Amino acid sequence: MMASHNKHFACWNRTSSPSSAFFMTAFTLFQSVSTVSIPDVTFHFHEENLSLGVVLVTGVTIEDSGPNFADFEERIFEEIQSKHSLSSLKNEPILRSYRDLYWSFGMDPTKLRVSSEALIRRILRGENLWNINNLVDSMNLVSAYHRIPIGLADLEKVAGNLSIRQARKGELFTRIGGKTIQCRGREIVIADEEKITCFGFATHDSDYTKITKKTETALVYLCFSGEVSTQVINESTQTTVDFLENWVPCEISNIMTLKS
Repeated sequence: MMASHNKHFACWNRTSSPSSAFFMTAFTLFQSVSTVSIPDVTFHFHEENLSLGVVLVTGVTIEDSGPNFADFEERIFEEIQSKHSLSSLKNEPILRSYRDLYWSFGMDPTKLRVSSEALIRRILRGENLWNINNLVDSMNLVSAYHRIPIGLADLEKVAGNLSIRQARKGELFTRIGGKTIQCRGREIVIADEEKITCFGFATHDSDYTKITKKTETALVYLCFSGEVSTQVINESTQTTVDFLENWVPCEISNIMTLKS
């Protein structure tokens, strides 16, 4: 089942924090004029009640995040640190739902954490989020704030349509950084018609489809477990739009939410 959503705007500025900025104004509808479209996405299983939010971003300028973003990021870090501790993450409901999901696919979530939990743990240990580029950095911040795993892909390197499926036994996946994983045939993955583009839901992005300085069109995946509420889905999608508008020179061409 596929539902298409028009772009909408909320009042947000670079000195705001997400908790104070959600839904402050009425939404303005946006009609995309881009000729680029989101690939078809198919779930190859239905029992998990998963959802995938996909945001198509065109005309992207990839650059360093800069000092203004660093200041904003620090304020978000402080808010996350005020809400969570390393000991409390074990019982955090949203993160726990992803661990349960991974166990159901034969994946050990203590060794293969979803990206949102891995990011939160770095923040709670006082570490940074690597400072890769404006698109990656801003989406990492959304992921950590809302506890929702987010993946990214350069659309020009995505072959055809996408599927959320189980990996094939012996299938190889090369994560960002070059490490290759040989799949056991049970893992949940996002794949195009040729290869895995995101391992897990979502743990690792592909080295081949990663965002680089040459990226002009990108896909942002928001991976929602069956326990994530409609409110959190809407809020995290809205924050994604807001952060893209504030921190990444780009056009948001389409937003879609898909359900297994």
